Amino acid sequence: MTLNKWIAGILVGSFVVANTASATTYKCDVRLNGHYGGISPVLVFSINDDETEAMVYDAFIKETYDKPIEAEIAVANTKRYTFKWSVAIKTDSNGQPMPRIDYRATYLKRNHRISVTGFPAGYDNRFEGTGKCAVTK
Repeated sequence: MTLNKWIAGILVGSFVVANTASATTYKCDVRLNGHYGGISPVLVFSINDDETEAMVYDAFIKETYDKPIEAEIAVANTKRYTFKWSVAIKTDSNGQPMPRIDYRATYLKRNHRISVTGFPAGYDNRFEGTGKCAVTK
């Protein structure tokens, strides 16, 4: 079993248990564009049937909060969902403090593609990834 499949299994399994409202859940395989990191290879998100609430979960959220977190829906229309969330990673693997990372993701309904961007607070650089999503529920 590859690492991505293992991570995906844990994330999707944890998300489905935590997501009890009537919603559609998507599992996205995301490829990092660049070499800086900051984008999880698997992103799981859920949008409720009214398209008024979203939850998101990835490896960084699991490590920091150990449960899905709420995302703010910026756009929900017939073509796309755009949602935003923040992750306050406390320290890196060496114990150094890390900045909060503000994320934005856009999911295109027509081709099931996702684009994810992370903006570390206080820095000019950003992290980007793109991928494909599938409905899991």
